[in-house]
Amino acid sequence: MGERDRSTARGQKMISRPPALLRLQCHQRLEFLSSDQKAKLSKHFTDPDKTATAHQLAALLDLNYTLALEILVILEAEKLCQNQLLIYHQCKPNVPVAAIPYGEGFPNLPWSCPACEKEVKNYDELFFDILAKAKDSIEFV
Repeated sequence: MGERDRSTARGQKMISRPPALLRLQCHQRLEFLSSDQKAKLSKHFTDPDKTATAHQLAALLDLNYTLALEILVILEAEKLCQNQLLIYHQCKPNVPVAAIPYGEGFPNLPWSCPACEKEVKNYDELFFDILAKAKDSIEFV
C-alpha cells in the first residue's frame, strides 16, 4: 500500500497514510468462529471507526447474543475497540436514548430518561446493548 497525497487549502500537498490494519488472532479466545465468520468480521471492520452492537454481530454471524458479546469484550480487552453501554427506554425501544462508557456499570436509579424526561425507578423499563467502535481496521485471523 502506498501513501496518498492530498492538497491543503493553500495548494500544498500533504501526505496521509492508509489506516493501520490490526490483526486479531482468533485461535486463542475466539476459536468458535468459522473461517466464514472471521471473513465477515474482517469485512465489517475494514474501515476505522466502524461500529457494531452485539445484536448486529449476532445477526451478521448467526451467533447467539452471548458469543457476539464475547467478541466485543475481547476487542475492548485487546484495545482494538472502545465500547459503550447503550441504554434504551420504553419510550423509544428501537433507538438508544443514552450511552455510557463500558465498564462504568449500569446507570444509577432513579434515572431520568433524556428522551422523555420520565424518571425511571426500575431496570425493567430499560434495555441495554454494547456498542463497539473500532480504533483501526481489524482483520480477524
